[in-house]
Amino acid sequence: MANVYFGDTIGQADQNWNTSIQFTVSSVGITPTAGATYTNNTVTFTVTSASIAAGSGTINAGGSGTSAASGTLTKVSGTGSATITFSSKADVNWFSDPGSVVCGCCCTSSNVPGTPLGRLPTLADSVIVYRTINVAPNISPWTTAVQVATLPVSGSPDSTSGNLLAGTFDGTVTCSGSAVLGGTAIFNGAVTVTNITGGTFNSSVTSGNIVISGGTFNGTIVNSGGTSTSNSGLFEVQAGGTAVFNCALPNNCNGYNLSSGTYTVPLVLGLAAPTSGPAVAVTINSGFSTAQNITINTLRLAGANGGTTTINGGTFTGLITINRLSQSGINVNGGSYSPPAVTTPSIKSGNNMTFSSAAIPTDWGFVAANGTFNPTILLSGTSNDILGSGLP
Repeated sequence: MANVYFGDTIGQADQNWNTSIQFTVSSVGITPTAGATYTNNTVTFTVTSASIAAGSGTINAGGSGTSAASGTLTKVSGTGSATITFSSKADVNWFSDPGSVVCGCCCTSSNVPGTPLGRLPTLADSVIVYRTINVAPNISPWTTAVQVATLPVSGSPDSTSGNLLAGTFDGTVTCSGSAVLGGTAIFNGAVTVTNITGGTFNSSVTSGNIVISGGTFNGTIVNSGGTSTSNSGLFEVQAGGTAVFNCALPNNCNGYNLSSGTYTVPLVLGLAAPTSGPAVAVTINSGFSTAQNITINTLRLAGANGGTTTINGGTFTGLITINRLSQSGINVNGGSYSPPAVTTPSIKSGNNMTFSSAAIPTDWGFVAANGTFNPTILLSGTSNDILGSGLP
């Protein structure tokens, strides 16, 4: 199997997986449109884009094999001239080995392609993407493994990383460096990735650090840095994002920074009783909203200091429980809290606070720090239990 790299000299590619060859053409009467098919050298090429002015320019197209060095493209279907003469060709997307980086003016790097593949990749190829792909593969779903990478060349990485933003992928997708998954892409296989801006994920998403600004998550999210007894790694949902979480968030991170998103299952942030790893720091920002119960475990055993919980805003209509060694390190700077009815008085002891009942003390900032607290409360117990518990 060949290693196939998606890359191009800067400014040439059309970010289309299905582009392989760029034809330099002349005397074109009718500019071909995307989807038109032409033959040359017994290979059928499908047009992905064309840039024609006064009959001359370039046509990008892809096929299962290579064309002649120059010659005639003969139309099979679609819109465009019946025949088109091309004087040269260049592979602008797919290469069978990596090229190198040339430093230009002001240290601007540009890619020098490797050996042209001369055709579109097939499922027999091992594909590495290090440019942006906005148009899905012509083979759908793509069933074998794909790497999305910052391509190392000449001993150092290129400054441009891959972005896989379209297509359906049933095989594994592994990302490295600052590679991004997103757009309209659908991932039915396991994914290893740090940066997600969109897409649909129906299997596992794994990383030691995960930064999300969009996407729908129907499978599992796994923090590979943490364990069942040790917190590690960051889980971040960025402000202004549109992510939908139809699965649990990982509970073994040591850092959480949560903003806007849709959370459809209960949240457990941090391990209940870790024995190693750093303490947990949880920050919840304005734009966050959920009706789900939230458990925040900043408790740290084995004599280490507890972590911190900072709530800068958000809307909470579920129950919030914070577990830690002491009540210090809880900073509530805003937000709206309207838990559902509860049947027990509040819990406020040395290592547990449940924001779900009658006795929410003002000293922890809910009324005094620009927040509102509007629970629906159903008290139970003896009169002595209820007496003095009070509302702030």
